[in-house]
This record gives sequence, structure tokens and C-alpha cells, in this order.
Amino acid sequence: MSPKHRPPRWPLLAAVPLLGLTACTGGQSAASGGASSEASPTVEVSTPAATGDIDTLHWDLPSGEPASLDYAHAGDYSSNVMVANLCDTLVRMKADLTYSPGLATSWSNPDPTTLVYKIRKGVKFWDGSALTAADVAYSLNRNLDEKVASNNSPNFVNVTSIRATGPLEVTVRFKEPDELFNKEMAATSGVIAKADFIRKKGSAYGKGSNGVMCTGPFELADWKANTSIRLVRNDAYWDKSFRARAATVDVSFVADTTNLTLGLKSGQLDGAFGVPAAALPALTNTTNGAVHQGSGLSSYQLAPNGTPAGKDAHIRLALLKVIDRKALATAVFHNSASPLYTFIPPSGWDTDAKATFQSAYDKLDKPGPDGDAAAAKKELAQSPLKDTTVTIGVQAGDATEVTTVTLIQEQARRIGLRVRIEQLQPLQFNTAFYDPKARAGIDFLLTKGFLSVADPLDYLALGPVPQGQFNWIGWNDTRTAALIAEARRTTDATKRADYIVQAQARYEAVAWSVPLLSINEVTYLNQRVTGAPLTTAAIFQPSLAVIGSAKAK
Repeated sequence: MSPKHRPPRWPLLAAVPLLGLTACTGGQSAASGGASSEASPTVEVSTPAATGDIDTLHWDLPSGEPASLDYAHAGDYSSNVMVANLCDTLVRMKADLTYSPGLATSWSNPDPTTLVYKIRKGVKFWDGSALTAADVAYSLNRNLDEKVASNNSPNFVNVTSIRATGPLEVTVRFKEPDELFNKEMAATSGVIAKADFIRKKGSAYGKGSNGVMCTGPFELADWKANTSIRLVRNDAYWDKSFRARAATVDVSFVADTTNLTLGLKSGQLDGAFGVPAAALPALTNTTNGAVHQGSGLSSYQLAPNGTPAGKDAHIRLALLKVIDRKALATAVFHNSASPLYTFIPPSGWDTDAKATFQSAYDKLDKPGPDGDAAAAKKELAQSPLKDTTVTIGVQAGDATEVTTVTLIQEQARRIGLRVRIEQLQPLQFNTAFYDPKARAGIDFLLTKGFLSVADPLDYLALGPVPQGQFNWIGWNDTRTAALIAEARRTTDATKRADYIVQAQARYEAVAWSVPLLSINEVTYLNQRVTGAPLTTAAIFQPSLAVIGSAKAK
């Protein structure tokens, strides 16, 4: 539930059926099923490297059409994936979620509040012009411009200036130390584009036919609204390890689970990242491809809105206690998820401080995977709104989403809490994350969100703090905010973790959000292709570039 949210979808069909596939209406999705008996999957980092090139890769975005290709407004899953394959970042995210040089060959801290980037020489935009430090400084500074209203602005909150201090050098200065900033340069916040092109396009940059101008392995060839995007290989790409294996990538926006499943099984689609869990029973053991699961930074949450019911801690805590997470993980997500009891999934913990995070997690008041109806009923009885009907919003298009919220509805009924399900069309749902008017009448949004980088502060800066972009209930705890701010100033991983878990104890005590599940990344690949990263890195690195032929040489 961040600007990096993945829009959920359910029974209404994709706007344009895939390549003539007929739509199904009513009843269960062809991809849905009952309780899962599958064994726990093997979690992978990537599939074997491609052995050769292919003419065309047919790919799908299960979250639908991108909202924008402007990195400053790439707030949804689809936008992030497309931007990452068109535009490069200062720092490169590797498949194992570690970092390596990108457009910056190196970086250094001459003092705790200064960060100096050395920019790679010889990199060119698609139009043949050279990348300069001025392009880098301009691209980053857009995230500070209030008129741009960048989704990435929380990652720049401590920045005081960004300047080109040499032909291939950029210096960033901070008002206080910021351990998170350089990590975010491996995600959408670190995207670099051509300054003159952006100035020329103005507010239309990244929208429809206006296009973008970047240095990535693919160039934007065409964007047909509501239908598809076509990418073509950038033969002059600077990074040979991410040279595009496909000469052309045709990207579809099939969000309906039934149509997506049919497209993948028939071979009309070569693959997709972020495959809905509802598709797993139908896609497992297919003859022309395979499902892969990788470590993700994703989670499902019920995000409370600033309505009386959403702001009522007793209702939030009652929902947290009554929900059967084990049933969700097995029957709905087919073992591609595990129960979660806090805002930050364990996959987002700093590897150097996991013991601190694990100890704090073990101490949380967890109702158990099957839920605790008695405790939930006792909690609800303390609410003055115990007889109200709670409305949960969910986006149209994905069987997984409505099955999840329907199960929650049934479990809430056990404690006398009435739940109404409101299905929102994609545009309204996406807008709801940024516009309170689009959330009118909604008490909670069911959302799948993901951290951009493996650092809890990536999420916490957006959440349970007064200025949090997604603190819709206006929760304001001075001590929590101070702990999170101190953590961001702290470079020692263990000390930073200690501040974070102290904050966690406070916001979880009131169920600031209602965590449900920690989610694996689910990818489907046709047997003719390979090379895909399988972790959250697929969203932020040029993941489509490395997918190519799986044929033996």
C-alpha cells in the first residue's frame, strides 16, 4: 500500500480481450480452485540464463495498463516494470536484491551529509546524445519539485541540494544523514532521463504518444491505449550483461485471471511477472511452461481509510484477530504466501540485523494463523461502532482479490461484524491511493503492496508517521515518528533495527494497518524462453531484456 502498490483485480474482464480470446462471465474463474494440497514451492532467484536471441517476446502485465511512463509518477506495478526496461537507474538492483553500479560507476560519502556520484562515461540516450551529469541532476531534482508531485518525493525528504559538480559528477547534500537514499537509487527514485526532452514535453512527459527519452535496453516504439505497448531493442545499449535478447517485446494488459490463464496455457503469451495466485492451479504442471516462485518484498494488507470505522482501533484490531491467515495462504494463495502479523514483511528486514527483527516479531500479539474469534469478538465489543457495516474496497479484475475479501467477510460475520464488498474500477482504485474523493465511502482497501528495496524504512516513511503519504487515518504518535526518523539517520544496521522495532511495537498495538500475508513473487514462463529474474528485482531492473531463447546451443 505504497505508491508501489500492485492494483488488485476481479470479475470484470480486461478492456480488450487478448488476441481474440473470448471472455467468461459469471461463476468461478477458470483459474480458481478449492483448498490447496500443493507442497511448499521451491523459491528461486532466477531462471537459467538465456542461450540466444528471439525475434519477439509476448509478455503480459497482470496489473493492467501502466498509469504513466514518467518515473516520477510510476506509482503502480505495471508502470514500474515498464520504466525499468526503458530507463536506467544510478544504482543497479541485482536479482538477489543486492546492489551494483548502474549509471553511476561509484559513489562516496566525503562526510555524513554528502553523497558524490561518478557518472558513467560514454552512455547515450536513444537519440544518440550523450548522458551528462546535468541530465542526472535534473532527473533527480524533479523528485523535489512540488509542481511535479513525484511519487518518489518521500525518498528525497532529507535532500537539500542536487547539483552537477563536474561533467560526470553529481553531488547530493542532505540536512541530516540518510541511510536509505542510495538504496532507493536502485529503484524508480534513481531513474535518469534526458533533461531537454522532459522540458520539451512538460506535464505530458511519459503519457501516451508523448513517450520518454532514456538510455535503457529497450526503446518505446508504440503505446496503444487500452491495448498494448511495443518495445524494440536498443542496439547501442551500454551494459552488455543486459543487452536485450528480444528484438521486440509486445506487452499486453490482460488483467482478467481467466483470459490471462488461457493466454499463457495456449502459448499466445510467453510469460508474466506477478501472476495472480488464483491462476496457479490451472498453470501448475502445464505442458508448455512452468510457474516459478521467488523471494518477494510484497505483502497483502487491509489499509484503513480516514472514515469513522477505519479510524476505530477496536475495529482494526478485531479484524486483525479474526482473520484466518492460514486459510488465505493455502486455499486462496495456493502456498505462494505465508501469514503476516506486521506492516513490514520479514523479507524486508536488513540481513545484518535479522536477529533483532525476529525477536521483536516473536513478541507481537499474534492471534495465530487460524485467527482468534473470541479475542476478536471481545475487541469489537469495545467499539462504539460495533454495529456498523464496514466497507472494504477491492479492484475489479482478479479472482484472488475477491476470494480474499469474501473470506474476510465470512470470518468477520463470526464475531458479528458486517462487511460490505465494494468493487472499484481500475482507474478509481488507482486514484484512491492518492485522492481521498476516490476513497469516499470506503473504510478499508484490500491492497497488495511492495517495498522497493529490502529496508523497512522504504515503507515506514510512507506509513505510520504524521506526514506519511498513506497515513489516511491521520494517526499521529510523536514517539513513533521520532524513532523512525532516528533509524533513518543511523548507519549501523543493528542500532537502526532497534529503533525500528520500538516503533513497530507502538503502531502494531493499534493495528495501524491490518497485515494479512507475506507474498512470494510468482512468474510464469513458456518453455521456449528463460533468463527471467524471479525476485522483486524484476520490477526495478531491465528484467525483460534478459529473457531469451531456452533452446540448447
